[in-house]
Amino acid sequence: MIVTFSVSTFAQGGKRGNKRMEAQKVAFITNYLDLTPEEAETFWPLYKQFEKEKRTIIKKYQPTKKLVNMSDAELEEQMNLSFQKDQEQLDLKKEYFGKIKKVLSIRKLAMLRVAEKEFKNNILEELQERRKARRERRMNRDN
Repeated sequence: MIVTFSVSTFAQGGKRGNKRMEAQKVAFITNYLDLTPEEAETFWPLYKQFEKEKRTIIKKYQPTKKLVNMSDAELEEQMNLSFQKDQEQLDLKKEYFGKIKKVLSIRKLAMLRVAEKEFKNNILEELQERRKARRERRMNRDN
């Protein structure tokens, strides 16, 4: 049920859809990790700050033009920037690992990555099913 609702809100797009998707992610991960109310109260602000800082790093290293339009020198520079981005993300993960480890057990912290992947996979599967159903409806309508 959570995944179905998440996909429908994701498909709507926009800020409202993003907020709903985020709420579903919070519910999914909270349930998956079986967070206590006390854990959730401390964990979620840390997690949201981590996500915000991660997005900032990604935006910082976003190429200004398409790779196919870059010279070899620009491509090499972009590759070096990619390594810097990866290192900054790794440093950020290590920093927040230390912070979140103070809030969650190591088992729950280890399961966090699994929960994130599971949520993403559920969303992607649901989107694929919706696209397939939409194609089938179009084919039936056109025949």
